[in-house]
Amino acid sequence: MFPGMMRHRVVPLLVVTSGLFSVLLAVAVNVATGGVLPVALRPYTWLAWPLVGLLAVVGVALGWWQQRLVAPPDAAPAVTAPRPAELPAAPSLVGRDEELAAVQAAAAGGAQLVVIAAAPGTGKSALALRAAHDARDSYPDGQLYAALRGASADPVPPEAVLVRFLRALGRPDDELRGDVVELAARFRSVVADRRVLVLLDDARDAAQVRHLLPGGAQSLALVTSRRLLSDLLGASVLTLGALAPQAACELLAASAGAGRISADPEGARRLVQACGGLPLAVRIVGGRLRVRPQWSVSALADRLADEGRRLDEMRLADRAVRSTLRAIYDELGAGERLVLLRVGGYPGTSVGLEAAAARCALDRHSVAEALERLADAFLVESPAPERYRLHDLVRLFARELAADGTEDVECLRRHLRWLAARARPGEWLALERENVLAALHAGVVAGLAQEARAVVVAVHPLVLGEAEHGYRARLWQAAVTVAQALGDEAFLARALRWVSHSYGMAGLVRLELPAARQALEVAERLGTDVREIALAVWRVGDALRAQDRFTEAQAALLRALELLIGLGAVADEIEVRLSLGTLYNTFLRADLSMPVLNRAVELLAEREDSVRGWALLGLGLASDIAGQQERSRELIADALGVAERVGDEMLRGYCLQERGWSYVRHGAYEHAERDFRAMLAIFERLQSGHGVGSAQAALGDIADMRGDRPAALARYETAMAQYERLGLRVRLGEVVLRRAGVLRELGRVREADGERERGRELIGDAPLHRGRGLEWRLSRPQRET
Repeated sequence: MFPGMMRHRVVPLLVVTSGLFSVLLAVAVNVATGGVLPVALRPYTWLAWPLVGLLAVVGVALGWWQQRLVAPPDAAPAVTAPRPAELPAAPSLVGRDEELAAVQAAAAGGAQLVVIAAAPGTGKSALALRAAHDARDSYPDGQLYAALRGASADPVPPEAVLVRFLRALGRPDDELRGDVVELAARFRSVVADRRVLVLLDDARDAAQVRHLLPGGAQSLALVTSRRLLSDLLGASVLTLGALAPQAACELLAASAGAGRISADPEGARRLVQACGGLPLAVRIVGGRLRVRPQWSVSALADRLADEGRRLDEMRLADRAVRSTLRAIYDELGAGERLVLLRVGGYPGTSVGLEAAAARCALDRHSVAEALERLADAFLVESPAPERYRLHDLVRLFARELAADGTEDVECLRRHLRWLAARARPGEWLALERENVLAALHAGVVAGLAQEARAVVVAVHPLVLGEAEHGYRARLWQAAVTVAQALGDEAFLARALRWVSHSYGMAGLVRLELPAARQALEVAERLGTDVREIALAVWRVGDALRAQDRFTEAQAALLRALELLIGLGAVADEIEVRLSLGTLYNTFLRADLSMPVLNRAVELLAEREDSVRGWALLGLGLASDIAGQQERSRELIADALGVAERVGDEMLRGYCLQERGWSYVRHGAYEHAERDFRAMLAIFERLQSGHGVGSAQAALGDIADMRGDRPAALARYETAMAQYERLGLRVRLGEVVLRRAGVLRELGRVREADGERERGRELIGDAPLHRGRGLEWRLSRPQRET
């Protein structure tokens, strides 16, 4: 029965009861004061007072009932208050387990405000909804939700959200009036003692959010935004990055169907790589596969491989990566737009502030402020102070907006000139090394080969260290492309020669010789530079030596030596003598190496540098091969002294190796092991695979000589892994044979026989020399020529 109808019945009853009460009270008073009732009622005189009492009780009860029915809403007990449950359905959440746990931990730790801030399309709304649904039981007094449309041109005003929240909490219309401050205060009062969860999705800025927070210690607010919102006091801020490849593949499978993804894992890998781990992009391409069941995963990956059409392909129904990025771009100021467009086209993995300023042709301070604002908007990432990078899809979007190709070329020209002018060793090189390669390729495509050549020339001398050989090979491969674009035969010959040298220093001996022969072919075709021909012949000889092809290597090196002596190029002559002496030492021909190296030492008499140290070491090894042990020890000690004085760790390592072998011949195994361990530490620090392999093999020999065969096997296996990785067949074969001897001593005869056969196949006709000679040629950096 409705309250209004009940109130209509209570009022007549109260009137009747009041009337009866008044009549009976008058009768009772009359009797009590000596009055007399009519004759017919006299027998019932004793009932007057009891009836008065009964009517009084009935009247009080009716009055209380009326008060209950007509009381205002404020008098209603809290248990009857509405409990809104406004959360949208929770979406599936893939690959965000750590982030979800972080939100839950923040709430469990007492946080009253958690902000999830990230770039568009990263899945922050899905994460917030999943976290809110998981927490519903902890907030039984209601869950409020508002889509704030912060990324749109028409964000929702906070007062409109407050009016709806108050109405959902059961407040009357007369309390839904007032400005935002009054409404916010009323909202906080209503939820002050309740456990309420508020989810505010897609906030524009802190001002839009600040009045919508419940404020009570028992409530929780979850906020998502495409901006950092760092000025909300007390907020626990969580940022989202791209999905890891495995997580992105899981999301792709959830969107497209697990069967299709598992059937083409390589195509799936390429798809998520093209998406850059952006959840929105992954969901879109997964959805496209679902509605196109006849398409293969690899077919769509092929379409996305073209950067020019990638954003066109990332569209499904009303969802598109381009429009999502455009909404953020439209909110930017003119300065941020200019910087995004000019920095967005940069090649490479990340750009430093100075390089960005050079690309933009703006002052450093203005560019820094713009980049920081872009970082707050998640269009740019900042992995380190004054270092920035763009997501691949943002980079493509920025290039697309920079429709004028001339502008992009000028930015690249300024970038290349900055790289060439600022090239320096140390931290600069570590930060810019990959950018250099990307800029070189971009420069060739853009017709800026001359500027690219200047970058190669500036950067090459900085990467001569052992750990840089693989990178240097890629640098000079790029230089080959630059030279071909310029039509510069002399630069092409030099580039091919250094590609060959870099392959050799990296231990890629099978690639070294073809590049060297190409360099010689170009130099001889050019024909005008005898020194370049001589250097190319030397390079061919060195590459042949790496393959233990004695006769061919000797012929090439002798030809190079003759040409350089004729030119009077003493520095080049010394280098070729060292190569020739190492070849002779490798094949145990001290009678040939000693005169060659003695002349090198004579030419170096006035110098105190690494080259002289390497010459002394080679001559010391030649003396040892010739049986002149005392002379050998003196020369190796001299070489070690040079290494320590000039700080050449590579030279010092190989001097320790030769001194160690000298100790072995005298049975001083403890001293030999000490030198080999020191040698190993040096080469591990220098990341020299050749040196590490040689040191491990030597330590294996020491263990074998001492009878510790398990330790010897372990050392040999480590050395074999190094030589196999580097493609050094002869060195690998030598260690395999030494390991076979240990296996035979352990009684594992069949296995040992198999190892012996394998070792002989690897070595072929090459002489055994216990790792001496070749590693020097592979490890010793040659000067810029």
